[in-house]
Amino acid sequence: MLYARIRILLIFVFLVTGTILHFKGTAGAWYLYLAGVILLVTQVIFGNVWSAFSLLKKGKVQAAEKLVNFTKFPRLLLPQHRAYYHFCKGLIALQHKDFANGKTNLKTALDLGLRTDNDNAMAALNLAHLFYVQKDYPSAKKHLKQAKRFPTNDLLLKENIEKLTQILQKQS
Repeated sequence: MLYARIRILLIFVFLVTGTILHFKGTAGAWYLYLAGVILLVTQVIFGNVWSAFSLLKKGKVQAAEKLVNFTKFPRLLLPQHRAYYHFCKGLIALQHKDFANGKTNLKTALDLGLRTDNDNAMAALNLAHLFYVQKDYPSAKKHLKQAKRFPTNDLLLKENIEKLTQILQKQS
């Protein structure tokens, strides 16, 4: 969160200082404008998604939620960053037992395409588990099958896929 605030503060400082120097007639003002605009554009198209995702991996859900909520215009994010934005929002929603938002965001993340097979498998597994909890077994099986299609080297993920497979086989 501190990183995001420092970045916004730097954008403001660069643009204000550039404006002051511009009106004083200093030729170096354009450097500050350029730095401010570059920081602004990168903030808009990249957001704080990777930092939030990193926090989620460490189990810091509240910090990740604050950081991902700092992204005000997710539609302006680059596609891969938008996918991870929705992935983070979906996992956070599931932590809060907000199944409707979790389902919507995880489906969007899968549709946009996550970077790694592990992340795709994790999103599909979470959707499968969500549908299982809601007793929608055909959808749970469909998403579990999707999770299995992604090759993963994460032993915990493989173990959870196997557990859910066994549970869903008993439902048939």
